[in-house]
Amino acid sequence: MTGDKEEPLSGRPSEEKADSITRGTSVGEALGRVGISACVVYEENDLFHAAESMAACLGTQTVAVVDEKGHLVGVIPMRLLLAELYLHVAPEEFLVGMRAFENIEEFGKISRARKAKELMQPPVYVTMADSVREAFVKMHENKLEGLPIVDQGMRVIGYLDRLQLVRLWLQKHRKWGKRGSGQGHYRQESTEGGV
Repeated sequence: MTGDKEEPLSGRPSEEKADSITRGTSVGEALGRVGISACVVYEENDLFHAAESMAACLGTQTVAVVDEKGHLVGVIPMRLLLAELYLHVAPEEFLVGMRAFENIEEFGKISRARKAKELMQPPVYVTMADSVREAFVKMHENKLEGLPIVDQGMRVIGYLDRLQLVRLWLQKHRKWGKRGSGQGHYRQESTEGGV
């Protein structure tokens, strides 16, 4: 009789292998057949137009700002756009948060901005060939919820966000990971006996 330990199924890689597979996945593969429409505005558009565009692009939390030729020149995170829209609605919230120099600088930018080019940050983007690891790093380092996807001519062709990265991770780990059903991270256990 062999030991009581359950042997892993043959041909099923470890969790490390699943992470490796995820790391090597391209942005194009991550999008699959379901993508989110990119929110694109011209740098000369006013911020009211930027807000309308973002509201029309459900799920998009980063505005891609393009020049007159359609080339990406910057991005506007939702947090900055929302801050500009609500500056006069809740000004006390801005005053409380202005302790650090970067907050003062950001407040000045928000209070003066009238056009997309005045509120935008430098362009942060990925291509279809970039890895999802690169996409995650760019989102994390730039505190963005999503990134525009550009072609070789810097024209916006799509959008990738954090939720799509979560879905990709789950897909790869369900397929390749060792965990069986019912072994999720957030399974709640009863602390009372007999329940």
